[in-house]
Amino acid sequence: MFRLSSYTILSTRLPSGGYVLMNGLSGSMDFISERIGAPLANALHPRNEAAIEEVIGTLPLPLKKEWYDRGHLVEMSRAEEQENVVNLAGALHDALHSKPAFMIVPNLDCNYRCTYCFERPMQNALKSTSGEISHHKGNVVMSREQADAALAAIAEIKKTRGQPPGGQIVLYGGEPLDRANLDVVTHIVRSGQAAGHHFACITNGHDLEAFLELIGSGGIEQVQISIDGPKDIHDKRRVYIGKESSFDKIVANIDLALEQTDAQIQIRVHVDPSNIHHFDTIISDFALRGWIDHPQVIIYANTVYDKDVEGTVHAEIDHGDIVTALNDRCREFDNVFTSAPAIHAERAMGPVFNENARFGLKSTFCSANTGNFIMAADGHVYACWESVGKACSRIGAYGPDKSLSLDEKATERWFSRSIETLPTCQRCRYALVCGGGCAQYAEYNTGDIYNAYCDDFERTFRAALSEHSERQITHALASAPSEK
Repeated sequence: MFRLSSYTILSTRLPSGGYVLMNGLSGSMDFISERIGAPLANALHPRNEAAIEEVIGTLPLPLKKEWYDRGHLVEMSRAEEQENVVNLAGALHDALHSKPAFMIVPNLDCNYRCTYCFERPMQNALKSTSGEISHHKGNVVMSREQADAALAAIAEIKKTRGQPPGGQIVLYGGEPLDRANLDVVTHIVRSGQAAGHHFACITNGHDLEAFLELIGSGGIEQVQISIDGPKDIHDKRRVYIGKESSFDKIVANIDLALEQTDAQIQIRVHVDPSNIHHFDTIISDFALRGWIDHPQVIIYANTVYDKDVEGTVHAEIDHGDIVTALNDRCREFDNVFTSAPAIHAERAMGPVFNENARFGLKSTFCSANTGNFIMAADGHVYACWESVGKACSRIGAYGPDKSLSLDEKATERWFSRSIETLPTCQRCRYALVCGGGCAQYAEYNTGDIYNAYCDDFERTFRAALSEHSERQITHALASAPSEK
């Protein structure tokens, strides 16, 4: 007897009508009609087995067989389905474990003092003569020799994991593209290029003009920059230590990068309850600058996270609330999204629509749990970019003598976390879509990285399914030949 899979995910209603039915174990995605989708939505949220059984009973036999072939209907027990999730999670994790990710932090300090920055405690301590990381100890900014050691360590790790030389390295900070770092960053990029690497960068963008020769194909190919709203709001939140307007400098530098390079520019618009109502204003400003639907630009809203006095992390505004507030506005444009999860959903869904493939499932939230190696200026290797400079994600060290030493226990702790090792997640329909959430935030909130951090994922992902599917429908209609 068929039953609806325990890993069934149903999108929110598409604006044009209907729903997307997805299975979180098989990766199948199918459009379903309003007639079937509406009662199924009522039965699933919250899940009501009797109501679900009633909906399934109304399906014609050919459709039931199709849903069975696609994984939406199953004959196995819930325990057997969960065992399949665990087994698939293990296989997915093993496959990713052999593909490490790399970041280099050339500077642990920053030329901004953003009001909400999670690195502020570390930055405040950099002037201390007694701190573990400080300008006094000379371990805040990389030297060329240390940069060479970082690249050598990356090459060694890739070789150990059976990977060819080269690949992407992300530059991170602090602020990696501070003008004061130009010499060492140029050395990193040019030396990396010689070894077959290309780069991405997470930067505040203030000194971007000094690095334009390094930006573009084969160099720094992707640049992520944050903006916090219109100028008067942004300048109060993202504060340059030199006191000039950070907004004016950033937008001028984005214009320069678009004019002079072919790099992808990702603009993250930070929103919270105090500024989300200004989103229309900033999008209108972006439109005047020619960034809307620009082929090199991706724009997305992103919540700001905060820590309370007890060290617990929480979002200033839930992702689902952002979607509710901004979805209609974002849908107007090809390159504006409600969230980073919406972008990830679009990338994962692209092959589904364009190549008749299935949705790409995953067993972990990010590479911090498969093999993320962050080479920082203090000579340590970290696993998580949310906690660079902190002992909690420190997994080893590297040195100017090009030695690399990894802590086996620490690497095992970070790189073994997956749905396979998160029992509380294994029954969740989103297990192989979410991957258990951020490990570091889970540790901050519960004391253990082996707990879940859900972060409003259900609401965000269901809306993202609807959002991208609607985009695909719109594009298909726009490109269809007109009747004459």
